[in-house]
Amino acid sequence: MIAMRVTCLVLFAVVAFATPAAAQWTRVTEVPGVTMYSVWANGVTTTAGSDSTVFVSIDAGATWKGSARVVAGATEIDRVRMRNGRLYAGTRSFQGVFVSDDLGDTWSDFNQGLVGGFGNSQLDIIDMLFRGDSIYVATEGSGAWVRNLRSGTWQLFGNEFGPDQATNMTLIAAGGSRLFAAGGFNGTVFFRDPGDPDWTLSLLLNDRFAPGLAALSAIWTGTRWVVGTNIGAFFSTLGQSPWTFSDPGAGGPLLSVTFALRGGDLFANFGQAISVSRDDGTTWQTIDFLPAATSGVAIHGTTLYASRIDGLWHRSIADVVSVPDGGARSRLAFAIAGPQPVGDRVRFAFELPEAGPIALEVFDVAGRRAGDSIRDRRPAGHGEIEWDASHLTAGVYHARLTAPGRQATARLVRVAAGRR
Repeated sequence: MIAMRVTCLVLFAVVAFATPAAAQWTRVTEVPGVTMYSVWANGVTTTAGSDSTVFVSIDAGATWKGSARVVAGATEIDRVRMRNGRLYAGTRSFQGVFVSDDLGDTWSDFNQGLVGGFGNSQLDIIDMLFRGDSIYVATEGSGAWVRNLRSGTWQLFGNEFGPDQATNMTLIAAGGSRLFAAGGFNGTVFFRDPGDPDWTLSLLLNDRFAPGLAALSAIWTGTRWVVGTNIGAFFSTLGQSPWTFSDPGAGGPLLSVTFALRGGDLFANFGQAISVSRDDGTTWQTIDFLPAATSGVAIHGTTLYASRIDGLWHRSIADVVSVPDGGARSRLAFAIAGPQPVGDRVRFAFELPEAGPIALEVFDVAGRRAGDSIRDRRPAGHGEIEWDASHLTAGVYHARLTAPGRQATARLVRVAAGRR
């Protein structure tokens, strides 16, 4: 298998391209002007990872703090996350995961049970995800692993990657109740729902493998999955076939694609091109073409961050976003509000862009309506609705919410009638 370093940052040739917006970017001077391999934002917390240290802001970017060296020998920190005041750093130097409870002043090994991979590749962390009380990692060579945050040690999370030559993973993500992952370089992606014994393979070209096609990132927009690859983007309502290709016009091959979502605006870096989509990845508008290779983007409020080979940079997107703070959402969001598998009563949560009539319907895998539909009229904003699932037999179902001019779906799993 050809090992492709999807986060490898190289300086692209300068393209004859008008870049009037590039001057709007400003480097975060509290972060050194060296290669930043990742950037992440959640609430008022923003993090970035360099070769051996991390940088964190807990005041919406007003001030930044650099950490001590995560571990001796570290050469690339690809993922930095904060959860409940604890920093988690995933290394790409076969060192695994480390945690800090003092904003990076000291670090502790978090690799208990993370053993047994081929050539210790289980310690080569390419992506990281929190879901409920668990942390998941994607590794470059040993598939996916999971660990309960309260107790226990790391456990291998699925065996499907091996037979599909996809243990060399590139991402792990979550949306609704579904987990999503990618690995290998044959156009292969995978999904897994609560109760599933393993991951299920899906092909981005739908009917065939695609040698050389690599999924590099993925995001759930609230209505569909969008996957960034080395040739552009693909989207799917359920995160499985059918997939549709979307060309961002960034050229290729692309060595890095990452996404950041704000309201109905989906931002992406396609190599050096910074683009935005207002229709969940169907079409793209390039807003910047950066002079240095970019590994990631993240958003806090109306500030867009970019991790680049020359440091951490930011710019305002107030003049780009279609929905100002406090304004109405431009898209319909819909998900299950509760655990899976579902019990006798299912609660759905939604965000309506505008007031109007809604319709909730549930279908089985054959497309047949399962049970009664619910029709109502709701105000704009957040809402919830309960649906009777007591009559459902064991299986997988799709719920569809229809609002004026919009539709969104959510997947639900029923283990057995009357049981959870």
